[in-house]
Amino acid sequence: MKNYGMAVVGLGVVGRRMLEQAARHGGFRIISAFDTSAEARAAAARDFPDVALAADAAEAIARDGVDLVYVAVPPLAHAHHVRMAIAAGRAVLCEKPLGVDLAESAALVEEVAASGVAQAVNFVFASSAAVDALHEVVREPGFELRSVAIDVRFHQWPRAWQASAGWLRHSAEGGFTREVLSHFVYLLHRVLGPVSLQGAACQAGAGAGESERAVAAVLTAGGVPISMSGSVGGQPPDVVEARFVGAQRELRLVDWFRLVDRAPGSGGGTEFPGLPADPRNASFQAQLDQLHSMLSGRPHTLADFASALAVQRVVESMLEARPTNKDRT
Repeated sequence: MKNYGMAVVGLGVVGRRMLEQAARHGGFRIISAFDTSAEARAAAARDFPDVALAADAAEAIARDGVDLVYVAVPPLAHAHHVRMAIAAGRAVLCEKPLGVDLAESAALVEEVAASGVAQAVNFVFASSAAVDALHEVVREPGFELRSVAIDVRFHQWPRAWQASAGWLRHSAEGGFTREVLSHFVYLLHRVLGPVSLQGAACQAGAGAGESERAVAAVLTAGGVPISMSGSVGGQPPDVVEARFVGAQRELRLVDWFRLVDRAPGSGGGTEFPGLPADPRNASFQAQLDQLHSMLSGRPHTLADFASALAVQRVVESMLEARPTNKDRT
């Protein structure tokens, strides 16, 4: 297996996860890494002593041996760092959402396409064994998909493990709609085709600049009606679930990586057979498999920038229903 060099720009939760997962894969080596936070750099130096930390993002991207730049910074900085990567002729894996400003993201899609570099956006459902199985079953003629219901509920936002990412609590670039529901819009896009928003309601956060507290939307994809809802509050446990309801059978994608099959006579449902025993890590490694295929010029399942822009259009339209503080006075 060819080994590709990677620069990781952004050393928060997802950037550190990439350092861990790439080290396990065998097809990648971390050439350089950078974060604007001195605290994040110090933590990375302590926990990943073999990773060479750069003085700035430009140095990390320009290092000899870098084939791919993983852009793991907050969304408002995505476009800037993607442009740095393509100017250096590096392939790009950008975190989702692609961005916040639709005009800027549309321009970025054109620039990346014109550059000719290999490019993808990191949606977790692009390389999921559970989603692969779900996709196969809902396409079977006997399933007769009738509706989809997506529900996410968090007792706190950001979640405890995201506490260091303060931007997630602000409406400028954070919130669970961009951070979590965008994955499910992509899931619909992958399984059913282009997604159309029919209507939405969104409740703003309690204070000025806070991200949304609740959202509800009606969408369609492939002629199928879809309900999507999310909220913050209440008590644990959190809920992350998508239900694909057929004429006689229902599939539930639960906690991101598990697939539960509710066939006639199965009661509350059974775990779908043949899926990985550790689906979380299997999905991360499968994403790297697909990334390796992309860099090698082979077919892959990763979302390109144009697909990510389609997701962003739906997400930002949902958030447009959010009232401002002025509207609420």
